[in-house]
Amino acid sequence: MHRSFREVIELLESQGKLVKIKKPVNPKYEMAALMKTLEDESKAFIFENVENSDYKAVGGLFTSMGRYGLIFNGDGSEDFTYEQAGQKVMSGIANPIPYEHVDSGHVTETILQGSDIDLTKLPAPTFFELDTGPFLTAAVGIFKKPNGEINVGFYRCLIIDKENLLINASGLSDLRKAYAWHKENNKEMRVAMVLGAPPALLMAAASKSPDEVSELDVAGGINGEAIEVITGPDSGLPIPADCEMAFETIVDLDNMVENTLGEFGAQYGTEHAPMCKVTSLLQRNDAMFYTLMAGRAKEHNNLGYLTVYGISKGLEQKIRQGYPNVTDIAVHFDTKIGPLMHLVIAIKKTDDDEPGRMIKELFEMNMGFFNLAWMAKRIIIVDDDVDPNDMDDVEWATWTRMGRAEKLYTFPNFVTWEVDRAALPDGTSARIGIDATKDMDYADDLVKPVIPNEENIDLKNYI
Repeated sequence: MHRSFREVIELLESQGKLVKIKKPVNPKYEMAALMKTLEDESKAFIFENVENSDYKAVGGLFTSMGRYGLIFNGDGSEDFTYEQAGQKVMSGIANPIPYEHVDSGHVTETILQGSDIDLTKLPAPTFFELDTGPFLTAAVGIFKKPNGEINVGFYRCLIIDKENLLINASGLSDLRKAYAWHKENNKEMRVAMVLGAPPALLMAAASKSPDEVSELDVAGGINGEAIEVITGPDSGLPIPADCEMAFETIVDLDNMVENTLGEFGAQYGTEHAPMCKVTSLLQRNDAMFYTLMAGRAKEHNNLGYLTVYGISKGLEQKIRQGYPNVTDIAVHFDTKIGPLMHLVIAIKKTDDDEPGRMIKELFEMNMGFFNLAWMAKRIIIVDDDVDPNDMDDVEWATWTRMGRAEKLYTFPNFVTWEVDRAALPDGTSARIGIDATKDMDYADDLVKPVIPNEENIDLKNYI
């Protein structure tokens, strides 16, 4: 089974997990401060009275991995893991179900065009003090790639005025490539931005699908049935019939505008994005505005973790194939330690030079469209008595087993992902490698104290 966007909201309300904010709220800063406070308490929310807007604003739906269980669990429980969410997406990629066209749906209940469109009436928050203005953070963009396949991804949008917005595209995204192709070939570019999309499409849009597979079809695979779409009246693009609202736009690739937003790594990110004119606004009669807390926030980052799930699994497989003495691997992608990944690998080492060789080779490992160093900030090698998934254990190993200065490796000038805002003007930044293994000559002096059979003790049997 699977629940729609509205059904997830209704379920949260029935479970007493949806907070309704009835007092008037200013969308500039005050709304963001409340969103952050509610998210910290893992509360979903509806703002019923945002100043200068007739729309309700909803968010905080997926503030934990367990919340994805609200989509798929028949009993409406939050019994769901990161692994299950990732596997749902991987299964959807492996078994896509093509989307189906229908004549109408909730999103065609109201269609606004021309002077009836006013984006400034949306309850879009201005999050941080140095942000350029109000952003759409939960919108997924739908467009046709140069190969003809339909692509769906998350793209932040800055509202400029009543009928114009900027649609940002990161360096990794298919949208950035499509912008470049349309500009180079002098072709018209249209993008539809969708708010309140089917939850499976949110998951698919956050992931990285192969070039020949549409995220709309991946979402169908996740749900086990096709996503129903209507044909956008202006763009001709497929728009989910059961979404809250959609904006059809024409992209002006000759008018690139700088804009800044506080990002998931708790840093400001400045980008250049094309001006996009909204030609039609399609929406439900009672449409709600879906918004994600920007910056280092739970719902934003949980969707982000799905982006790297497939990359992490591919990376683990590649490392195990190349290094048979690896016993365990953990890829840490947590904004508490920045926007880049930290890789911890447990090995049964055969000599003291092995960890250093691995660190150097791994940073240079070809991941297809980038080297590992492009998105990995730190690699730590530990002994097989250390749990790579437990960063407390890893920190203990680092500061109890690294006696020689040569076990700390620094690498300047690695080309880096643009979310690494500490990068130098030439687009490079430093990387760190740590050999946190025991030196073989002193291995017997650095044995970890272990209680035999501790893991088999169940306190209930003794009380």
